[in-house]
Amino acid sequence: QVCWPHAPPPSYRARARVVPRRCRQLAAMVKRKRHSKKVDMSGKEFKFEKKRGKMVLTELQQIIKTTKERKALDDRPLDAGTRMDRKARLTVKAAKKEAREALKERRRLLKEEKERQGAEEVDVAKTLGSDFFANADEA
Repeated sequence: QVCWPHAPPPSYRARARVVPRRCRQLAAMVKRKRHSKKVDMSGKEFKFEKKRGKMVLTELQQIIKTTKERKALDDRPLDAGTRMDRKARLTVKAAKKEAREALKERRRLLKEEKERQGAEEVDVAKTLGSDFFANADEA
């Protein structure tokens, strides 16, 4: 570690290269040179094609054929694969749907009961009794 209390010694400052901001911006706008980069063409087949009026060299895509026979989907069955996971998800989804519908029905019934009780007319004198109003007249 180098630790200077105020400024580095003159020999250190002389070695440090300072690039002005303007020069840094110009350096970023330089075109990249690709003339030394070459494509590895060994072991590949190419053909000339016309694309948009220009002759272009394109690589031939080889179709890889497998010699193995196709096996049935359940050739190596699993305890729980994608299909089993899907079944489990669907059962959970159905159970949640039933629970939501039951909650909706419960809320609907509670709302109807509340509306019914709110619409009901009540005789205050019968509910509170004649003694309640008798004391109010004396005061």
